[in-house]
Amino acid sequence: MFNKKMQYVIKSVPTEDKQALEDLLNQMSEEGWDLYTMHEIETENSIDFNCIFMRERQEEKAADLEDIVNVTNFKYRMEKMLAAPTSPYESCKEIQLKISNQKDRIKRIKSQLESDNLSGDDKNRLNNQMSDELKQLELLKQALINEISPDSMYSSIKEEKFTVNLSEEILDLVSMDNSDNLLAQTVKVRQDLTERLGYVIPHIHFHNSDDLNQNEFSIKIHDVEVFRTVVFPESKVFFKDELKGYKLQDGDYVSEDEITGRKIVWIKEDRVRDFWLKGMTAVEYIGRAIEYISIREVSDIMDYNDINKFVEIVLENNSFLVDNIIPDFITAADLKYLLSCLIREKVSVKNIIYLFEKINDYANEPTKEDLLDKVRLAFSKLIIKDLAKDGSLKVIEFSEETLDTVSAFFNQEDEGDSVIRIDANDVQKLAERINKLAKSKKLENPILAVPMDLRHMVFVILSEFVPNITVLANEELVGDCDIKFIGEV
Repeated sequence: MFNKKMQYVIKSVPTEDKQALEDLLNQMSEEGWDLYTMHEIETENSIDFNCIFMRERQEEKAADLEDIVNVTNFKYRMEKMLAAPTSPYESCKEIQLKISNQKDRIKRIKSQLESDNLSGDDKNRLNNQMSDELKQLELLKQALINEISPDSMYSSIKEEKFTVNLSEEILDLVSMDNSDNLLAQTVKVRQDLTERLGYVIPHIHFHNSDDLNQNEFSIKIHDVEVFRTVVFPESKVFFKDELKGYKLQDGDYVSEDEITGRKIVWIKEDRVRDFWLKGMTAVEYIGRAIEYISIREVSDIMDYNDINKFVEIVLENNSFLVDNIIPDFITAADLKYLLSCLIREKVSVKNIIYLFEKINDYANEPTKEDLLDKVRLAFSKLIIKDLAKDGSLKVIEFSEETLDTVSAFFNQEDEGDSVIRIDANDVQKLAERINKLAKSKKLENPILAVPMDLRHMVFVILSEFVPNITVLANEELVGDCDIKFIGEV
């Protein structure tokens, strides 16, 4: 037993005894074993097939999960040790070695056939064996031709858009043996984003990575790492500033939350049963990171296949909306930009038909940014409704001095040419003032109101320093809720 889910057994038979190999395969299959790998090994007296069989302790229908996540490349430590070569170079070398060994066996049989002391039965047996070995040689030659063909390389030209890499210590988080597992949590995140924003995230591929430190996980988008931190199974995580009166104990782990920058504490589950705070499990924490990255990196995650699906929905309901604007007024790239910007700022595109109606209304706007502003204005009541709490909206403003400083970032040198000059120190100081004011007012998600012409770029530059910020245009502050200006920065 090499891991808690799989069993392995090793059996050997001589390569020349085809019947023994057939009997072994049939017997193991009847007992529920699958052939994991088979290699030739050379002993002192013969060349044998070394067969490794495996079976699961409990049958799992992994194929049913293909529409949720892809775990086909997920390997445990023992599987890595037993895995056959996978690179074309290694496979080519292995096939060439097999061809060489096969030719040696054929030479030995041929040498025996040339003997004058053979009986008729022995000659027939050797002729049959020679025929089998020649067939095997042809199969190996064809396998080598396939392996060295450049056509096979095209299958490797692909990438996984969204991957979550796990260190060995936290592999069990994807196990279906656990009721609280990452597969189910992924479904929950996808469903929530679909219902809340109309945004369907793609397949998520889980992999074991040797590049991670103990208890780490990372998220990659198009094979570029965009997030990395640690989690602890059988523990729960809390924001440290919310654990009033709690004294840290041995075994607690303090770190910084990569999303908010706040201090967090991982505490063993058996210590927190009586806590009034709920906390998050390791699975919930990774799910939260997946949701955060899905929104933050939407411009890289959403592709033209996703855009086509939105367009198809509109076509089924009102083809005029599509025919009238694509591609004469806006391109697929413009539409991708518009939808990505809305989702990035957590504006729902679920009502896609109404959204297309507004795009039709404003399709003659000169730039994508102007079109975005007009569409947001059309959705302003829905935006304010989603942001308001208990019928009120607490808003931060720029002071006149700050407004002048920020306006200076966007200089108009020549007509039609906008040049953005941003001092990172100025932006960081501004972000610190926003965070300080938000903390004093106990705001987890600060809302900033600025002039319409600055709104989008202010969000772009500030969201790097204040991940949970919302930036509204002054013109968007409409609706039935009570707008409260709580301070200036």
